Amino acid sequence: MKKICFLAVWLLASAVSAEPRTTQDGVYSKDQARQGGAIYKQQCLVCHDKKYFRPVLKRWSGQSAAVLFDVMSGSMPESNPGGLQLAEYVDVMAYIFSLSKYPSGDAELEQGALAEITIQEP
Repeated sequence: MKKICFLAVWLLASAVSAEPRTTQDGVYSKDQARQGGAIYKQQCLVCHDKKYFRPVLKRWSGQSAAVLFDVMSGSMPESNPGGLQLAEYVDVMAYIFSLSKYPSGDAELEQGALAEITIQEP
């Protein structure tokens, strides 16, 4: 019983003391951004050139990446809203982060973690 109580206290302390993550923390991998770039060229480039996203992300600064994901996946591409697989939207988001000069990291961006990542002004 002591082990279970200790584990519960440790997990709670770890969760409380965890630093919030931002787009400046390397939340996507280079390989993932490359994959997202290929999808972007096929699905997004027709309407959104590569310079489009820096000012957009400035406006989204302070918001959760999950909110941006929900808007993207529900309304894009304009010709077929919600037409991509959810993993493809995540890969495109990684590519958009790379275009905006956010640093890459070792791990891929995951849909389940988007609510824990805050967009920071590029």
